[in-house]
Amino acid sequence: MQKTIFSDTGWRVDDIPPRFSGVYEKTRPNRNGWKWRSVLAQAADQEYIFLTQVHEQRDNWSAWLILKNEGGASIVDRFEYHGSHPGLHIHAHCERGGIEEGPSSINDLVRFPKASSRHRRLQTYRPASFWEQARSHFRIDYPRGALL
Repeated sequence: MQKTIFSDTGWRVDDIPPRFSGVYEKTRPNRNGWKWRSVLAQAADQEYIFLTQVHEQRDNWSAWLILKNEGGASIVDRFEYHGSHPGLHIHAHCERGGIEEGPSSINDLVRFPKASSRHRRLQTYRPASFWEQARSHFRIDYPRGALL
């Protein structure tokens, strides 16, 4: 489902306030070297948070699609790449993704492809290139102008 951006924090290095993650109840401390960016997007009558966290020196790249619900927020899908065990992959759980709310929705998601698979291509990312690839994966786009 295509989603349209209506709010974007841009890249930041400060701590992550709960409103920009949806799943953390308190402000999440941001450690040295990490950058993050949070976008609010909408599709039909649903609102999403697209949170990207990157650490270039550690080659650690993570983007989350988070569904906002009446009672909180839930991770639908995690899109990740880690230099320590290369291979672009996702973490999702079709039966609970988007349903289980809060911090417990972050973990215990199934990895695709499995870590033992041969899909372990090395990638070189920068914050902007990873963000664009994750944005495309989650089908998040900028609003169209009046002339488009």
